[in-house]
Amino acid sequence: MTVEWRNLGGSADALRFVQSEFAAKPAGIGLDCFFGGGPEPYLLLADLGLLEVCPLPEPVLAGIPTQANGVELYDPGGRWYGAALSSFGILQNRRVQQWVGLPLARRWEELAAPALCGWVGVGDPRNSGTMNNMFEAILQAYGWARGWELLTAIAGNTARFDRLSSSTAKEVTLGETAYGFAIDFYGFSQVAWAGRTNLTFVLPEDFTAISPDGIAVLKGAPNRLTAQRFLEFVLGEPGQKLWHLPRGHPEGAERYAIERMPVRPDLYRRYREVSNIAFSPFDLTQSFRYDAGPARGRREVVAALAGALLVDTHAELRGAWRAVIRRGAMPAERAELGRMPLTADEAMRLARGDWRDPAFRNRKKIEWQAWAQEKYRRLLTGPGEARSAVGRRGLTAVRRGGEGPGG
Repeated sequence: MTVEWRNLGGSADALRFVQSEFAAKPAGIGLDCFFGGGPEPYLLLADLGLLEVCPLPEPVLAGIPTQANGVELYDPGGRWYGAALSSFGILQNRRVQQWVGLPLARRWEELAAPALCGWVGVGDPRNSGTMNNMFEAILQAYGWARGWELLTAIAGNTARFDRLSSSTAKEVTLGETAYGFAIDFYGFSQVAWAGRTNLTFVLPEDFTAISPDGIAVLKGAPNRLTAQRFLEFVLGEPGQKLWHLPRGHPEGAERYAIERMPVRPDLYRRYREVSNIAFSPFDLTQSFRYDAGPARGRREVVAALAGALLVDTHAELRGAWRAVIRRGAMPAERAELGRMPLTADEAMRLARGDWRDPAFRNRKKIEWQAWAQEKYRRLLTGPGEARSAVGRRGLTAVRRGGEGPGG
């Protein structure tokens, strides 16, 4: 059997490709499975009727709970299933931190500290489903206004936005950044490669978002029976052990370590002394629950806001953030820096209505960019900015040369 794997970039890129293909070929696009990424793409594809119903045999389904920490693990209608679990955290380069004199970050909000200016790595949430989920989790945990305030300051601390979340993790390993948004398996793999004395992966104390990475059979799959069997293998014990057990184990991977968190809780208990994954998400106790419902509803609007206000206007944002820091990073100015052009309710109404019109979307993105640029210009030339040329030289105490890597 020959397997063709289409690598289209991040899960957001893959979702756009599949939707575009189905728009031209509604009966089927010649592909069997959609594999990977958080729950939102699967919820959307199911709503659009682009997934096949694939009931699992009872012995397979019996080992998978319906939820993990309040997060749904599969569709009750059998259209999609969580194949593995992901958590999101902060990959950190301890060598760089010690060299520069930076702290170990234990909470998400610590990445917004002025002292970290230029040392944080983040991916573009318009291309990376991982980054989109992490942005959404921060918005849910901290609330819309405070969440965007933190994300904006973190973006100001970012040297540049990476297209893929894997690139963000690699830059931490290389020492280009000291902190990076990372999904657990990218973090664990980089720590395994570079060593624990050099890197560490932290699950932040303020909240940890747990999310299933899904698998589904696409509508009109040309190899329907084979796709169903592959789905059953991935979710059954043989496939789940491949995620969980270390490379070289008789039931683990042969050539490359995978080390992902399975959706079958019994494996954590049975292989506690064998697997390198000591943490079981099924044992997590916290009040935060990631809600995929609103995340799905406003996914594209959140990504567009981040793109217009943080990524496409990043040069202006960095200049404004540095000016705010020079003036003492006062709470009022930090709040103004992170102020958004619409509320959470307005964002959801937009997503359910006019956002479906491509011309409207483009106009809105341009409008938001112009709004952000004007806001950043006001903050750049704030009170007392013209008084001293010395203050314009940058944050030499914060960042070597006053600029982040690549800045």
